[in-house]
Amino acid sequence: VGQRAFWRLFDLSLAGLAIMVAGDTFNRWGVSGPLWALIYAMAVLRILTVWPAFHRVLARNRIWLAYPLVALSSVVWSVDRPLTLVAGVQLTMSVLIAFFIGWRFAPRKLIVIGMVALGAGVLASALNWATLAFGGPLHSAVGGLLGIYTNKNMLGHFGLMAALLAMTVALLPPGQAPRGLRIAALALVPLCVFMVVLSLSMTAVLLLPCFLVLLLLLNRRRLPPGLRFAMLSGIVLLIGAAPLAMGLAGLDPLALLFQATGKDATLTGRTELWRIAAGQIAQAPLTGFGFRAFWESDQFRAAHFAVLRAGSTAPSFHNFIADVMIGSGLAGLVAILALVARSLSLGLCFYLREGSPVAAGSLVTLLLPLSLALVEPYLYRQHELMMGWMVMMGVSIFCHAKPLAGAQG
Repeated sequence: VGQRAFWRLFDLSLAGLAIMVAGDTFNRWGVSGPLWALIYAMAVLRILTVWPAFHRVLARNRIWLAYPLVALSSVVWSVDRPLTLVAGVQLTMSVLIAFFIGWRFAPRKLIVIGMVALGAGVLASALNWATLAFGGPLHSAVGGLLGIYTNKNMLGHFGLMAALLAMTVALLPPGQAPRGLRIAALALVPLCVFMVVLSLSMTAVLLLPCFLVLLLLLNRRRLPPGLRFAMLSGIVLLIGAAPLAMGLAGLDPLALLFQATGKDATLTGRTELWRIAAGQIAQAPLTGFGFRAFWESDQFRAAHFAVLRAGSTAPSFHNFIADVMIGSGLAGLVAILALVARSLSLGLCFYLREGSPVAAGSLVTLLLPLSLALVEPYLYRQHELMMGWMVMMGVSIFCHAKPLAGAQG
């Protein structure tokens, strides 16, 4: 009994620490490197203790390993082989750690762990905003709140994920979560919404109502009849009346959206970034230039300068398709799309079979990384929470959802 309790606590610590470190919680203090070394050591030790069972599950789900294997293979043609080798190993380890966490925890437990780990970052950011307890800087150069993060988008994106996870926990039936936990989750939702708005991360601000409404729609049977009717009626009226009212008033909805969010038709330079990416990808469409190598090679210095002029300070084209193809070409794109499709198909089947709050929350939090990755730097790098979450949740559904587990048996 004591041994089981020890390993349960060990696995819980590994999962919580991996989610928090991948979620930019500790980057401000420069301790992410040592923490990743600790996570690697914990994961390798734990996988070795259960290797035969872990290997059997891994062998049946090789599709989740396709992208890191392609990234590792790109060392053969990379313009910076040492960098590609190191980054490819890190990506492989990231996927293996996420695979183990998903294999170890059922979707309901994984949702609670994710809510606590990401909610801690949101709570710390709120405390820092109110008291500056964790030190500055408190705001980014463009005015958005940083909280404890190094980038305002991190607060926005991970605050949005925490809000969805917390809402899912709040909707769980009494038998699946203690009353105190559900009340705490319900209280966390408005705090997350407030922090997302303060972050001024427009992608997160725009997606927040969409995904919260989607989550409530998928859980409509759990809502009181009056609230359910009011929500559905409001959505129908908004969809039907808003375009009509704008048309009668002669308003351009896109112009209003850009004006309200402070953006322009280039999506803050993203369309220019994608044009630059298309020109570079055309030089090596099948193989790319090696995983993560494009951004470090001096031969692409002119392209790097053009990216900076377009407004991107991060080494990214802010679109996962472009970022994958610049590193590993068409082979990498096929591999990452296979990873995404596998996880999403499992999430959709899980929801269609059960229709439970856990299934709805799993599906929504699988859709969020894909939506963000279309305009933000996700789903292509090592040590990245959004890709890790897709692997964790997909593996968790495969290994623990009852109909799927029965089929395996």
